Amino acid sequence: MASEDCKSPLLLQPTDISCSRWCSKLIDVEEAKNQLMYALPMFVVNGCFYLINLVSVMFAGHLGKLELAASNLANSWSMVTGFSFMVKLTEPR
Repeated sequence: MASEDCKSPLLLQPTDISCSRWCSKLIDVEEAKNQLMYALPMFVVNGCFYLINLVSVMFAGHLGKLELAASNLANSWSMVTGFSFMVKLTEPR
């Protein structure tokens, strides 16, 4: 009796679950779907944030080279200084 217990595996392979794809064995597909659905609004907001800058640069590019250069410099300056001030203001005291 003891020899039979030693030879039988403790963890058995499930026979009723058919994994047709190898990637479903590596990752939890349901969890990945949930995380993507939670992250989708952040992707959209981040894309819209860059589209605002893109539209302003495209508009300035139609005006001329000097205006395009000025708008890019102003955009860079406002991003660096504006974000640094806003981050500093939101820190708890």
